[in-house]
Amino acid sequence: MQAFFYCRKFPSRSQLSKAWLMPGSRSVEEIIMNWLLRLLTFCVLVGCSIAAMAETTLSSIRVTSRLDLNSIIVSGVDVVFFYDTSIVADQPLTQFEWYSNKREYRATHAEVIDIVNLPIPQGFGGATLTLPSRHRSALKVLVFAEHQSSASPSFDITGMQDVLIEIDQFGLLVSEQ
Repeated sequence: MQAFFYCRKFPSRSQLSKAWLMPGSRSVEEIIMNWLLRLLTFCVLVGCSIAAMAETTLSSIRVTSRLDLNSIIVSGVDVVFFYDTSIVADQPLTQFEWYSNKREYRATHAEVIDIVNLPIPQGFGGATLTLPSRHRSALKVLVFAEHQSSASPSFDITGMQDVLIEIDQFGLLVSEQ
């Protein structure tokens, strides 16, 4: 089987003007700049949409307590890893929405979410969470706390690398170490 290639000399500027331009329209330079601008806009849009769905860089989550060791606040922290774009848009936004639907989420979305739960008993000092094996491919990572106000939003830690979650009598403080 023989391949045939059609090679042709690139048209000159005057040939381009005659072929692409109608009388009285823009110059070749304007057309090229217009196409370059369109290409640049396309690349920026594609780049932004890829960045929006990028995987997490999360490498560690440390939970510490600022509470008095004798405080009687039995609580817990849930760190939820979302792996599917369809569920990321449907995520619960408040503590109440999460904890009231947690069983349903586990039952219906078990293959596209991982939940790391850390109970916080009386006298809790601190712990480093064991992350799921596929945590790097999570599209979104949210933190929920049981003793937060029910209307409190979740904490989005997707863009963080080394996370420090501190518990005090008012709720959670989330920061990057």
